[in-house]
Amino acid sequence: MRKKLLLILSIVLVSNTIKSQSFSNLVFESTVLPTGDVTLTFDYEGVSAGDTFEWQLMLALEDGSPDWANGRNIAYQTAIVPNETGTGTQTVTLGLYNTPVDGEVFTWTGKITLASDNSDTGYNNTGNLVTISSTAGVNDFVSQDKISIYPNPSSEVLNISNKYLDIKSVQIFSIIGKKVTELKVGKKTLISIDISNLSKGIYLISTGSNRTAKFVKK
Repeated sequence: MRKKLLLILSIVLVSNTIKSQSFSNLVFESTVLPTGDVTLTFDYEGVSAGDTFEWQLMLALEDGSPDWANGRNIAYQTAIVPNETGTGTQTVTLGLYNTPVDGEVFTWTGKITLASDNSDTGYNNTGNLVTISSTAGVNDFVSQDKISIYPNPSSEVLNISNKYLDIKSVQIFSIIGKKVTELKVGKKTLISIDISNLSKGIYLISTGSNRTAKFVKK
């Protein structure tokens, strides 16, 4: 019996070791032009000599996951060599292709291939959304006209900063334009909206005067 327990423990430990490689803390532009390059910065851990990274920007479904059935990506690179073994931070820059158009939403997906047995961690980090816009970056300097929302993604509460904007009402739409929520708000510096009853997915929030922002309900 003791030998069986030791064998089970050994299997668990080996399994945990294999699964210990991971990505975290992605930093990227949430809105990009339909041509040019995209840049992604990420942390990684558990990487050994010979392991490699793969990243792609994949067309997203409404829930923020990759649309594998469609199979369309606009950025892809494999065999990316880590900066160092163990834990580190790395930046990759990929060129866009496959002619993305305004309004399309893509999601970053990545995996780590292990040199030890050529297995991989499987694609993860879904829900890191990038929207295509031909005017990306044009109005970045007028921050007082933008909706500031956080946290994003969120599962329970979405906060809107109302420091500079006179927001009287808020509307939430599904990614296909169906209105799911509308509420009146008072003159508050911070507006908090309960989104716990929404299904997981991508939504648009509007405060009027053509001010909109995208968020993910997780």
